[in-house]
Amino acid sequence: MIRKVPCKTRKTEYTFPVEKLEGMFTVPSVLPEFKPMYSELTLRDGSKRTILIRSIREEEVDPLAAYVKQYTEVEYDFYDIVGARVFAELLAIKRNRMKDQYFFLGLDDGEPIGIANGRLRDKEINVSLHTMAFKRQVNAGSILFYSKCWYAFEVCGANEFWATFESYNGWVLAGLNMGLPTYPWPEVQHELGGAKVFLLTRDYWELSIRDEYPEQIARAQLMSNPPEDLIKRNETLRIPDSIET
Repeated sequence: MIRKVPCKTRKTEYTFPVEKLEGMFTVPSVLPEFKPMYSELTLRDGSKRTILIRSIREEEVDPLAAYVKQYTEVEYDFYDIVGARVFAELLAIKRNRMKDQYFFLGLDDGEPIGIANGRLRDKEINVSLHTMAFKRQVNAGSILFYSKCWYAFEVCGANEFWATFESYNGWVLAGLNMGLPTYPWPEVQHELGGAKVFLLTRDYWELSIRDEYPEQIARAQLMSNPPEDLIKRNETLRIPDSIET
């Protein structure tokens, strides 16, 4: 806004380098490290696959964004809106326009079978953004969502984990299967479209979800210290030529 200057000044114009302006838009990250973990998944046909779950790397953002962008044309199960929002969240990593976002990849020999992301809002609250499965019949969504919860409580030390869901599948995956209550709406709204907040508290996590959800729902365990050969097999991201529809 332009206003009348209430006193005389020696300068009538000021020039700033854009680097100083950037400092007004970004803040230092306080995001704790997520060390790679792994899980053995039982596929629908009964076979087993061991996947690595690790954070995305800077050089992987562009190729994954191009892959995810294809989902914006898929007009069923809300893949279009989820794809658009995840694409934007990847751009937010590249352009440094989201506070403390974490972005996990589920990898099977370097091929992404799904992602899970969220952000650290503050010391008390961790916000879930999206969980997205790329491969059918793999049952990866549950353990990927669980990995965010584990990170929120066991690494970040959060007291609350806020989730919301665009799709019915996502709600069944976690909202229903975890039995998550909601905050009163519209008094409390999730940052994704002002939707209802589905709440997972530390007490409920420690009392039930941490031990029971992997066994009862995910049918897989989230394990630390992945074997070195598993880490090496997933060192390079291999983007498929096309998405599964």
